[in-house]
Amino acid sequence: QTEFRLSLLPVGGYCGIKGESDFQKAIDTDLDRIHPEPRSFFENPFKRLIIAFAGPFANIVFTVFAFIIIAFAGKTYYSTEPVIILATDVYPEMRSTAKEAGLQTGDYIYLIGKDEIKTFTDLQTAVALHPDETLDFGIIRNGERMTIPVSIAMDKASASGKIGVINWVTPKIKNVEANSTAEKAGLLPFDLIIESNGVEVHHVMELVKTFEDASVAKLKVKRQDQIVDIEIPLEKTKDGSYNLGIEFDYISVTEKADSFFGGIAEGFKQTGELIALTLKTITWFFKGIDVTQAVAGPIRITVMLGETAKTGFAAGFTEGLVTMLNFLALISVSLFIMNLLPIPILDGGIILFAIIEIIRGKGVSPKTMQRVQYIGIFIIGLLFVVALTSDFNYVFGVVKTFFAKAK
Repeated sequence: QTEFRLSLLPVGGYCGIKGESDFQKAIDTDLDRIHPEPRSFFENPFKRLIIAFAGPFANIVFTVFAFIIIAFAGKTYYSTEPVIILATDVYPEMRSTAKEAGLQTGDYIYLIGKDEIKTFTDLQTAVALHPDETLDFGIIRNGERMTIPVSIAMDKASASGKIGVINWVTPKIKNVEANSTAEKAGLLPFDLIIESNGVEVHHVMELVKTFEDASVAKLKVKRQDQIVDIEIPLEKTKDGSYNLGIEFDYISVTEKADSFFGGIAEGFKQTGELIALTLKTITWFFKGIDVTQAVAGPIRITVMLGETAKTGFAAGFTEGLVTMLNFLALISVSLFIMNLLPIPILDGGIILFAIIEIIRGKGVSPKTMQRVQYIGIFIIGLLFVVALTSDFNYVFGVVKTFFAKAK
């Protein structure tokens, strides 16, 4: 039976399954078991299991579909070569397990554990996925290959791994923004900045460091076979950065399926890897992370979705679509895992009770189900409080930052 309703706002609705109320009737009349009606929800545990799994399964279908579209559309990102700068070179107070292990600024990382590293993004991903682990880093230093074991620390706020390194960006200019400070000063694309305010610079972080307490940057620029002197005025923006209108030279990486079946296979592969990663991250919650920072509530997720869409579509329709689908796939897999947790009132709890009934040959008593459901409600309520706390901290941080910039 289907009920139709004409509403002022086209939202809401529900799916009512025949016999769902039989459980409450058994509780109200103090029965020792549920007496289901023919062809109702509690009549057959196998059908109940399938019904409960259908919702989470739809999340996986969407994720596979999303990754297939991404594979065919192709995704492009910008990175640098996997050459590192020790974070302590820029932020002396920061801990760097890379430095503690013996890595040095300028080292080229080509291998982490069993993962081949081609870009700094590959390096970040490999490190982020192995918090609280020690992996062998394959590096090239002064043309010599060597292997150094590095302990990867856990970032308590994000639950991801970190080693305290920054990417090496060579100060070679790719583009100069029209009517910008850099263009007016005479900087051109392909210029290589080799000195600033009397200090020789090899990477962008060294360049920025020479700007401190200076109103003008006196640059020496290598332009083809010539050395050109250029002075450029410095003015900090509200966030403390320098908007000179310069884009440095990054590596453009495009990943796209090379065949129809390759795109289909990539969709399933990416989905499987994301499920495995999500399951792995659940174990990180038992390692002392700050859940109010690592868990995002509805407000923060909505803001993240908006920012993701804005950033993605600013680069073009295809880039925006790919960015959005990536984010939604992540949310979809998280919902899949969340709903399958063996917590009563979730789909996973219904599946658990159905499996118990299949094994025992009879269902769990209504009283027992009710008690266990109370536990489930408590767990969900606890997660809800954590999510709201995370949102409160996020909103408070945004407001605090806004007023700090307004001063």
